[in-house]
Amino acid sequence: MAIRTNPGRRLGRTTGLFTTLIIAASLVLSSPVLGAERKAKLPKGYRQLDGIAAVVGRKIITLSQLVRAQAQNSASQKLVPTRQSVRPRNRREMLRQVLDTLIDNLLVTQAATSLGITVPDTEIDGHLKKLRDRNLWDMDELKEAVRKMGFADVAAYRQHVRAEKLRVKMIRSKLGSRLRVAEAEIKRVLDLQYKGGTVEEELHSRHILIKVPEGASPVVLNRLRDKAWKIHDVVQAKKKSFVDAAEEFSDDEGTEYGGDLGWMRRWMLDQTFAGTLWSLKKGQISKVVQTPFGFHIIKLIDRRTVKAKNKRILEQMVRAQLMEKQFAKLYEQWIAELRRTAHVEIRI
Repeated sequence: MAIRTNPGRRLGRTTGLFTTLIIAASLVLSSPVLGAERKAKLPKGYRQLDGIAAVVGRKIITLSQLVRAQAQNSASQKLVPTRQSVRPRNRREMLRQVLDTLIDNLLVTQAATSLGITVPDTEIDGHLKKLRDRNLWDMDELKEAVRKMGFADVAAYRQHVRAEKLRVKMIRSKLGSRLRVAEAEIKRVLDLQYKGGTVEEELHSRHILIKVPEGASPVVLNRLRDKAWKIHDVVQAKKKSFVDAAEEFSDDEGTEYGGDLGWMRRWMLDQTFAGTLWSLKKGQISKVVQTPFGFHIIKLIDRRTVKAKNKRILEQMVRAQLMEKQFAKLYEQWIAELRRTAHVEIRI
């Protein structure tokens, strides 16, 4: 989604620290990360506390928040998942991608707040308890873990969890009741693509997996993503064969020679992985794809039609695909509506 500026509204009068932030950052916005430099003399008595990346309603997103979010991989933390990681052309474009996500998230949070939707402390406490129990952490280990995730302390992580849960509640409240997949549509897809549920496709593929350790820090995550893209570029440029690259770089020890996954049916695979694989043409190599297992580079070798093993599994798969597609469409329409009716001003 493109980032747009809505000139239709203006902020009301502000005072105190908020005014200091806006005036100072409006006059001075210098960041080597963004590759841009605009300098102006500050009025007497003012000092720059932080730059402003965007204004959303009466809230601001600071440059430090933006850079921190980029380090935390916030671009891939959308509540409505994307099918593939989209590689930015440069660091500035990456920051704009992250900013786009931060703006959308803030708009959803503001909508939830306006409706009086809240997340009680007990729900946050429960989340932290599950996290500690699952990993057998004491409090000191929890503090170290959230620090590695890019948060200043446990309080900052609690705030993050609250915001995420608040957005989930708002999305369910706004869109959940509107999701409707007609049985006739499921039947239409089954008839069109699977001959009424009697046949299905098997795809033969290879992949290169760069595994992400559980609880990896943002620094490690970004390093592994960069590694995956470098491997992708080498293979795409045919400087090294896919098989040789898989043998040299892939962390998936469960595959056959050269990252060979053999023949697989769609419902057997991770949804994001399958969606990418099924979109490829024979011999084509995918972009870098992120799943819960790590970063993948996928190559489609061949495809064939085989007898379906279970019609009910196909029905469930088609229903899930239609629900996901409808949900993503509704979400994008809703976000566009929120952006049209809110003041969104980009400052970078």
